[in-house]
Amino acid sequence: MVLFLCEYYKSLFMIASLVHKTPAVILDKLTRLLNALQTVKDNYEQTALRIRNKQLRLSLLALAQESKQYANELMAHIETLGGKLDEQVKTDFNRMGSGKEDPGITDGKMDLREMNLGEQLLMKTYRDILNEPFLYDNVRRIIRYQLNGLMHCFSQLKMLYATLLKTSVDGI
Repeated sequence: MVLFLCEYYKSLFMIASLVHKTPAVILDKLTRLLNALQTVKDNYEQTALRIRNKQLRLSLLALAQESKQYANELMAHIETLGGKLDEQVKTDFNRMGSGKEDPGITDGKMDLREMNLGEQLLMKTYRDILNEPFLYDNVRRIIRYQLNGLMHCFSQLKMLYATLLKTSVDGI
């Protein structure tokens, strides 16, 4: 009887430890978000190299920095939830752009299209994670906070970009 009870409690403990394991689909979605943040960060750093306007360049670099900060938070949460990240992934987020790209003159419209594509990619990925029914509440709050912060940055950037484009058209 004692042996039976020991085995019973042991099996309950094993079941409880499996219940607290994060589902692989959540870790996969968080990793995809991490990769999307890296792509957008790199894109904004490269675009900032091509922009002459100091205000716009600084705004783009601020958005890239915010994406980097969110990615670092996300990496910590992925590891806390039991996910494994390669060291290469971790170091990629903490590097700056190469700076080797030719900062050619752009008309701004191409850069705006690239930024819109990056924004759409990020928003889709964030919403995909937020629609996950098994997402932990604290991770959901962090994802929602990041989404709201990025949406605010994107709207400010679009307003600044529109103002600068209108000023340059009016000045011609």
